Amino acid sequence: MPYLIDGYNLLYAMGALHARVGPDGLQKARLRLLGLLHGCYGDEAGTVTVVFDAAGAPPGAPEEHEYHGLHVRYAVHQQQADDLIEFLIQHDSAPRQLVVVSDDRRLQNAARRRHCTVLGCLDYLEDVQQRRERRRRKPREAEKKPALSSEEMRHWLAEFRDLADDPQLKELFEPFDDGEGAP
Repeated sequence: MPYLIDGYNLLYAMGALHARVGPDGLQKARLRLLGLLHGCYGDEAGTVTVVFDAAGAPPGAPEEHEYHGLHVRYAVHQQQADDLIEFLIQHDSAPRQLVVVSDDRRLQNAARRRHCTVLGCLDYLEDVQQRRERRRRKPREAEKKPALSSEEMRHWLAEFRDLADDPQLKELFEPFDDGEGAP
């Protein structure tokens, strides 16, 4: 499912932005959000578009670019990010598959009119946290080797029982001798 995210709205909900930020505050906050999303979506990052107001864009930033697969857009030709997000909702070719993330009522209403899924920022952050936990657990679960049942164990022991008596393999079953008499 493609996601369309109101970037600054989500940053405020995360507590990453306050009324005033230092000179690099917006850039650091944007990178924090994009890093979080990249870590959450991984190979599926291409399904995510994050829209920011152009007023806080880095100097010379392009209207759109990719950040580790994420689509990042700045509302360069619009008054604000909401205008661009609303435009993207209106022109989406499959709006029923689109998930719009914002607490802005105007955007939520625009998304509902096109039958998009709407998630408030806190609900979305909860979903992101669950997704991150699943991604962390996945490698650990993959590392686990399936245990043999007692029936399977008996089968394989019977299958390879005579290998211990094979003269060509005999040395594999004897303790290693390092030449110093210690096994």
